[in-house]
Amino acid sequence: MNVEPPPPDGFAARACRMLLDRLDDLVRRVSAEIQRAEPAYGVGGIVGLAELRKANRDNLVALLEYLAAGGDPGTDAPYATGRRRAEGGIPLPAVLRAYRIGSAVVWEELVGLARTPEEQHELLILATRVWKLVDDYSQALTIGYQEAVAEHSRRDARAQDAALDALLSGRADGTRLWDCARALRLPPQGSYAVVAAAAGATAEEAIPGIAEALAVLGVRSAWRVQLDQHVGLVALTERFTVERLCDILAERTVGRVGISAPFGALTETPAALRQAESTCAAADPDSRQVLHYNEALIPVLLATAPDIAAALTATVLGPILALPEHDRITLLDTARGWFAHGGEVAAVAESLFCHRNTVRFRINRIAELTGRRLSSPAEAVELYLALRAYRVSAPPAGPGVQE
Repeated sequence: MNVEPPPPDGFAARACRMLLDRLDDLVRRVSAEIQRAEPAYGVGGIVGLAELRKANRDNLVALLEYLAAGGDPGTDAPYATGRRRAEGGIPLPAVLRAYRIGSAVVWEELVGLARTPEEQHELLILATRVWKLVDDYSQALTIGYQEAVAEHSRRDARAQDAALDALLSGRADGTRLWDCARALRLPPQGSYAVVAAAAGATAEEAIPGIAEALAVLGVRSAWRVQLDQHVGLVALTERFTVERLCDILAERTVGRVGISAPFGALTETPAALRQAESTCAAADPDSRQVLHYNEALIPVLLATAPDIAAALTATVLGPILALPEHDRITLLDTARGWFAHGGEVAAVAESLFCHRNTVRFRINRIAELTGRRLSSPAEAVELYLALRAYRVSAPPAGPGVQE
């Protein structure tokens, strides 16, 4: 801080000493002006009158003693005020307005003490330096405020991470369960769903901005990124259903996503996490597919039994997978199209941009290679499950084919 104080034998310094002599009256006036102009400091506001007067006294003494006698201007008082106001939850603009109000009152008092043109002229010369000093004090106040907010945010983030980890791991029960819900700002009772999304890179959000997007809708949720996974716990309501959650996730995800079945008690969170992770694993690799556990039970079943899925794929689809790439893709797409369109040859042909006879030829070839006829329900089930098992670890189907 490079603001020079006024000469100690000049009017300005004498006037500041006069204000220090009646400091109690000045503190009361400044406090009253702040309470009148700023609701956060008013009667019944966040800051009590005793605290307001103490802070005003500390800041007035720091300002007036420097202007009266020089020495070290110091910024401890405004810095401490900024920290206390941040911890009290007072918005920074309100804190700075209160500080400017106090500074304006001091300046009015100094102007009122100037009786002669010479004294008024000295104050005029001093004005720039005084307001520069006030700006420096305001900056110190802002720094204290911002540092306190940052520290609180870090503490809050650590507490929320610990609370979410306790719920997901099942280490929370009894009173701890309620504490975790409170830390995460989640309702302690209601309906919930767990979301698990595959991140493309370590510690990267797979669903960017999802917490903020849900908050805008009034939906409470808690999220964390760990290794290659983005996990969230979402509070559902009658208006915000799991179907609506699926829609929002589909709009934002950059990877595959799995959603658990809705559940009604936070003690069920660990089981829901396993459902969400299994559902995520069942989604198409390298896709932006969003799967809901209740609507993807067969893919989830196969994803949770990789050995069986691999055996099913090899046993049923082995001869097709051994074909050249073009033939392999053509037959797999045709089989998927058959199931997607309920065996309607015309619909399959339209989706694959080929003739109906071509579809019939391919279906017959699939039966020859796999030993499974699509006309037989039991054999068709085996083929369908093999296709789903292969899809868990294979590239998505070609254009026009949806399962």
